[in-house]
Amino acid sequence: MIVRNEGGITREPEQGEPVFVVIDGIPVPFFTREAWSPSPGTLIISFDDYLTEKSVIGFKGCEVRTGREDNIKSDPETLAGYTIIDKNSSFRGVILRVEQNPGQLMATVTASGGEILIPLHPDLIISVNDKKKIIEMSLPAGLTGLNI
Repeated sequence: MIVRNEGGITREPEQGEPVFVVIDGIPVPFFTREAWSPSPGTLIISFDDYLTEKSVIGFKGCEVRTGREDNIKSDPETLAGYTIIDKNSSFRGVILRVEQNPGQLMATVTASGGEILIPLHPDLIISVNDKKKIIEMSLPAGLTGLNI
């Protein structure tokens, strides 16, 4: 698959690293088999199980991102107002603000018990729906019970 860079791709992904193809407004992860950049602004990439032109034809015109972490770090303030939903519990909370702590982005989230801090670590983020302003996460047990 040939990808033209218009800002969503910030670097060449490594083998096995997820790359997100935005389908119907939802970033869907696909795992990189190979990737290289033959010229600035162009990336040639193949995904596991998607090795033919026919298998990737549905991706034509879709936005491609190398990782949600890169996009969040570029402008974390834009996440204020997003709702975090934990797939492991019934937790839902709205992001008030995002702060850069040493080595970690932290979201201050309002929830039924007050405000809590949620780390915006790429390993915890399942998907981000910018259209609906929803971040689906897989949070460690007990994290949402901590108050600040």
